[in-house]
Amino acid sequence: MIHIRSFVLLIAVASLPPAISAAMSPALAETVSFESSATMLSESCGAEIDANCHGVSFDAPHLRECLSLNQDAVSAQCRADYIKAFDAIARRIAARSAVGKLCQREKQKICAEAQGKPGDTITCLLNAPTKGLGWGCNQALTQAGYR
Repeated sequence: MIHIRSFVLLIAVASLPPAISAAMSPALAETVSFESSATMLSESCGAEIDANCHGVSFDAPHLRECLSLNQDAVSAQCRADYIKAFDAIARRIAARSAVGKLCQREKQKICAEAQGKPGDTITCLLNAPTKGLGWGCNQALTQAGYR
């Protein structure tokens, strides 16, 4: 049951809308993987989600809203962890959004043939020698969880 719940929660946290970031910031310094956040939610809030969010769509906004509306019925640990988990995922999404801007020079210089193909561009950047990428691009790729 925990594995199924983790998978469903992974889908929920991955469906968060992207928070567009103008540039990398210290707030993005610690991003957490989607899987880690789903595991944290499953372990801390699984019983509360089952008890209080029955019938609620498991997409992130609805799940977060359900837990927020039922704060009185969820444990203190769940309250603390669901806020951390959703915030961490929002930071990871913001970091992924920042890759395009922070790697613009490298995309044009090193990965010109992959322009217009986001998956190919990321693969190209990841295969490029680290020394060939600028500091900001390297940081963005790391914070986005691509490395």
